[in-house]
Amino acid sequence: MRPDMPKILVERPRLRSRIACGRDGRKFRNRSDAAFLPTKAGYRNPKELNENLRPLARYLERQISRPWDKVYSEVRAVIDSRNAVQRHILEHLGQYVAVHTGVVDGHLIDLGKQIPGLKRVWQPLYVDPRTGLLRRNPDERSWRRICREQQQTKDRERAAVWREISASSQLHSVDGCWFEVDIAPLPPPPEARWDVLRRLTVNARTAAVHRREDDQSTIEVYGRPGVYAVSKRQLSAGEIRKQGLLAMRKS
Repeated sequence: MRPDMPKILVERPRLRSRIACGRDGRKFRNRSDAAFLPTKAGYRNPKELNENLRPLARYLERQISRPWDKVYSEVRAVIDSRNAVQRHILEHLGQYVAVHTGVVDGHLIDLGKQIPGLKRVWQPLYVDPRTGLLRRNPDERSWRRICREQQQTKDRERAAVWREISASSQLHSVDGCWFEVDIAPLPPPPEARWDVLRRLTVNARTAAVHRREDDQSTIEVYGRPGVYAVSKRQLSAGEIRKQGLLAMRKS
């Protein structure tokens, strides 16, 4: 490991704290309940650590197939645990390397977690329990891949019960039956409309918190906010075959 690695890892400027405070120590001065808050917030460092850990990750990836004891010795020779910032960097090693591992029923298990039960190794690298060598985790999945797979699963589940034909027409599966649903924008408040699909009265509420709740529930059903179902019509067998929905209904 290069001797200036600690400097490279912490070369980014530190982030400002997310906690709002005034220049004179008073916090939330413009809040409505400011009179009930303390006059002084006391001494507090308004900055947070902002390490650049990519060089450390690249270094560890280059050490694959080497004994972990030697790799860790090289890391400790450069990073001093007596320094608060450098000690914090050492704590990040657990994000990249699973040191205490074992194999149970053919699965790689992390034995270093203080959590009851068996836990799969999620780090990109691990120490082979038999040889002590640093290895790449074959089951490692990046957070981007996990998010992509979760989104693909949601899309498949969504396609099984919902299809959009046009801006004003959609297909919905209700209790195993497919319906063509006509949607329209909600009128301005306080006018209300009857949603034939959800079977309830809806209106465009003005309060921000209520509007967010309404938009979220509407997006879950129609894929967009501020609309409601004007009418619905059950599809015939021929229309179901034409839309390619027969296989979904059988599955």
